[in-house]
Amino acid sequence: MDVTVQPCHWEGDTLDIMVELKERWYYWPFFYFKPIDRNWNVWLNQYDASLERVNYGIKLKGDNITGRNDKINIWVIDGYARQLTLKYFNPFADRSLRHGYGFELSRSFTREVNYGSLGNRQQFFKAPDEFMRRQYYAGLTYSYRKGSINRHTARLGYVSESVSDSILRRNPEFLAEGHRSVSYPMLNYHFQHLDVDYIPYPNRGHTFEFQFTRMGVGGPVDLWQFNARGSRHWTLPRKLFFSLQGDMGLKLPFDQPFVNRNLMGYGDMFLRGLEYYVVDGVAGGVIRSTLRRRVADWRLRTGLKSRTYGVIPFQFYAKTFADFGYVYDPQRNADDRLANRFMYTGGFGLDVITIYDWVVRLEFSFNQFREGGFFFHKNPF
Repeated sequence: MDVTVQPCHWEGDTLDIMVELKERWYYWPFFYFKPIDRNWNVWLNQYDASLERVNYGIKLKGDNITGRNDKINIWVIDGYARQLTLKYFNPFADRSLRHGYGFELSRSFTREVNYGSLGNRQQFFKAPDEFMRRQYYAGLTYSYRKGSINRHTARLGYVSESVSDSILRRNPEFLAEGHRSVSYPMLNYHFQHLDVDYIPYPNRGHTFEFQFTRMGVGGPVDLWQFNARGSRHWTLPRKLFFSLQGDMGLKLPFDQPFVNRNLMGYGDMFLRGLEYYVVDGVAGGVIRSTLRRRVADWRLRTGLKSRTYGVIPFQFYAKTFADFGYVYDPQRNADDRLANRFMYTGGFGLDVITIYDWVVRLEFSFNQFREGGFFFHKNPF
C-alpha cells in the first residue's frame, strides 16, 4: 500500500493529521515472460535477445489474501525450462503477530544446463528433445518477527535432482563425486536487520543480513554455506546520498562440485561493469560504494479514474559508483582471469523509482580490463 501523512488544520496548539491510504491490488494474474540468463544484459548482448532463451507462462500472485499480509504464488512456466510451483507464506499467523509459517512445492525440468565455465564465461549444453536436468523441492518455512526491524526465518526442505549422461561426460564433477542423481535434506536460517527509511531504495539507515545453509547429511552432498550482507546509507546536504554495501560468502569444505561453486555473477553478488562474467569459487566478497543525487520528482497523470493509478509518481537519481571484490578458488583454471585476484569497477548512471517498489537502474560501467558498456538492472540488490 501507499501511505501519505501530512498535517492540516493547524490552529493554536491543535493540529490535525491526515493519513491518505491507497490499497494495492491483492491478486495479480499475469503472463510471465523472462529471459533465463543471469541478467538482461547477457540476454540482449550475448544471445541477441533470442526467444529460445525465454521462459513464459502464467503466474498468479496473491498478497494479503486473508488480511494478515499472507502471500500465495502459483507458477506454471514453460519454454526454456518447465516449472510448476506452489508457494504460500503467512508472516502473522497467531494473535501476537510474531510467528509465521509457509510451505513450498516445486519441480523444474531444464533442457539446457550450465555445466562449467571457461574464461569466466558460462558453458552450456542443450538437447532440444530431452531434459538435461530435473529438480524437485518440498519444504516448510517458519518465521519470527517481534517488530519491523529484526526478522528470523528458518526453512527445512528436501531436494532431489538428476542430470543426463551428456552433462556428466562434459563435467564428471557437476554433481557430488560424479553422481548422476542426488537427494538430500536442506536447512536454512536467515536473519534480517532492516533499519532504513525505505527498504527497496534506502537513503538513510543501515541493514544487516546473515544466512546459514546446510545441505546433505552423511551422503555425497556435503555443504556448509555462510553468507552475510550489510549496508550503510547517509543523507547529505544538497539532496546528496552516499551508500556502502558489502556482500560475502563462504562454502565449506573447499572441495565442492561445480554446482555448489557458483559465487560471483550468478545472483545479486556482482560488480557493476562485470555483468558479462562469472567467477566460481568457495569464498569471496564485494563492496559497492555509490554517491547519488535526487535530480527530479515527476508525477504522471494517467487520466484513469482511480485513486491508485490516477497519478503515478517517479523519482530520478543521478549517481556515480565504484565497486571492489575478490573471490578465492582453489580449483582455478589457467584461463580464469578474475579468481584469486583483486577486482574493481566504476561508472555512473540513473536510477528510477516508481509505484509497487519498482527500481530501474540504467548504468554505464567500466572494469579493470578497460571494457565499458551500458547495463540495465531492475531491483538487483
